[in-house]
Amino acid sequence: MNGEPYKSKNIALILIFSGVLLIITVFVLAVQFALVYQRPTVSGDLSATIGVLTSEALYLLAKAVFLSVGIVAAAQLLKYGVELAKGKQDEQ
Repeated sequence: MNGEPYKSKNIALILIFSGVLLIITVFVLAVQFALVYQRPTVSGDLSATIGVLTSEALYLLAKAVFLSVGIVAAAQLLKYGVELAKGKQDEQ
């Protein structure tokens, strides 16, 4: 079992790297979403305006949920990567 600490260390580094990469990806996507956002055009008709704004609100909510799930996943990857790295440091 001599290779066991090295495998755990490699897994910890992969988890940490994946978490950081995912956070950077989410940040880039959020900035890209913000930069290309086009406000919906509203017409004079109240019911059409409510429909357009409702659909736009759901669209923005879906984007926010997507980015939030990415952040939570990245946080979990970082958490377990750091815990695994700390655990293996304590054993050595």
